[in-house]
Amino acid sequence: MSDFHAFCAAMNSSALHHILHPLAPSWSTRNHIAPASLPAYWRDWLFDHGSLTARLSQLGHFSVEIVREYYGRPTPLERRCLALSHQGRVWVREVILHVDQHPLVYARTAIPLTTLTGQERRLQYLGKRSLGSYLFRQPDLQRQPLRVSHCNPNPLALEWCRHSVFTLGDKPLMVSEAFSQQLAALAPR
Repeated sequence: MSDFHAFCAAMNSSALHHILHPLAPSWSTRNHIAPASLPAYWRDWLFDHGSLTARLSQLGHFSVEIVREYYGRPTPLERRCLALSHQGRVWVREVILHVDQHPLVYARTAIPLTTLTGQERRLQYLGKRSLGSYLFRQPDLQRQPLRVSHCNPNPLALEWCRHSVFTLGDKPLMVSEAFSQQLAALAPR
């Protein structure tokens, strides 16, 4: 059993959203944390607007482990960032991004059901393909500013997390990612 699955079993749920969207976050914009105040190594990874998939793939064999995919309610942060009503529902995809079988990034994507129309229906059928491999090929992709926070202490050694809202045309989706301390050991500085 992976560390993540053991953690989930102990929490009696997926538990990833508890790390990515804590009840009392310290998001960079909320507490006016200047990017320059972050350690340079982490600042480079956290504020990179390019494809995380492409960047991780440069480190070794990249793979996606699907943890869960389901229809559900957004977290309070997702509801606020995606401007959803209290009745709003989303398609949730939780994955772990591995390089050479090392779990480096834990990610959660929340996609409003109104986004899953037209060609964006494909977002529900990515399988083991990364979201980034789809998004960064779309000509109408736009990304809102990244928000960064230090993770609350957790048994997965996830140190930093970030989130941002992407839009495809006028259709939003939110991606949240938590970075493992292992990344600093594997990626060159």
